[in-house]
Amino acid sequence: MERLTKATLTLLAALLTFGGPTYLLYLLKRFAIPYPLLALLGLASLITGIMLFMHLFTREEETGASS
Repeated sequence: MERLTKATLTLLAALLTFGGPTYLLYLLKRFAIPYPLLALLGLASLITGIMLFMHLFTREEETGASS
């Protein structure tokens, strides 16, 4: 079960990091959202994805070091 969770979180982090600032903004542009808000949403998506990647990899190092 832990492997499935880790794989899902890694996929989510990749989508947030790479897809959020590009495709998410492209989709939200259709709803006439102001550009500064779009830029903030893209930046938030990028930062959230990077933080999730960092959390996953530091957790992996901690569990790998104790084994």
